[in-house]
Amino acid sequence: MNFGELLSYLRGPILHDDSQQIAGSASDALWSDETLATNINEAIRRWCRRTLAIRDASTAAVCQVTLVEGQTDYTLHPSIISVISAKRSGTPGDLMRAGHSIFDQYQTVDTRFWDPTYFTEWPPGAVLAYSTDEEVRNEGGSPGLVTMRVYPEPDATMDGETINLRVVRGPIDPLTLDDLTAIPEIPEDNHIEVLDWAAYLCLRTVDLDEGAPDRAKEFAATFETNADLARRIALSKMFAPKKWGFGRNGWGGYER
Repeated sequence: MNFGELLSYLRGPILHDDSQQIAGSASDALWSDETLATNINEAIRRWCRRTLAIRDASTAAVCQVTLVEGQTDYTLHPSIISVISAKRSGTPGDLMRAGHSIFDQYQTVDTRFWDPTYFTEWPPGAVLAYSTDEEVRNEGGSPGLVTMRVYPEPDATMDGETINLRVVRGPIDPLTLDDLTAIPEIPEDNHIEVLDWAAYLCLRTVDLDEGAPDRAKEFAATFETNADLARRIALSKMFAPKKWGFGRNGWGGYER
């Protein structure tokens, strides 16, 4: 469905805000097109956060980070919710994912004993790992932009090299009334389902003989139920079986 069809469906079959007016008379619609558009956009953003609906590895503006010599922190595209994996161009495997604290555990070597954290501080060179456990503020001052920190610090040979990301993201651009033919970026199977949250946003502050709050709760509950199912489907697509055995991580004994 395109944006215009979503607007009509929300106003008509869902909200029943489509009474016929005498030609030339003022509209008695409870919600303006602008309000419905705002609520649909918010519903789509919420659906993306709840369901991991948009997984992207091909949009260059979103999924490519260019390394700069001496720079370890990179603010990612504002649509990114989380990074699934990162890979340097031309290399066979993904970069290791680590937490921020791991990169700062270097200690001065004490010759009386050996600790593996002595080797967590590496000189500048080829990037081997990344972290995304910090956020920065956007232009409006609200936190939410994901920051990627790479390790070790890129040296001159890394300058200009590209890191390719696989990400979960929200929509890049909001739907607008200027383009009613635009298609939402989420899967078409979910277009009607997101309207439940848009309806909840519309009805939660409207008192139609005190019936609207109850209808709002019903729409919210339906949205969450459908979102839970969509999230399980998304996670099943990313499932990878784990292997385990004895004697693999410093333990004695044999693999069984």
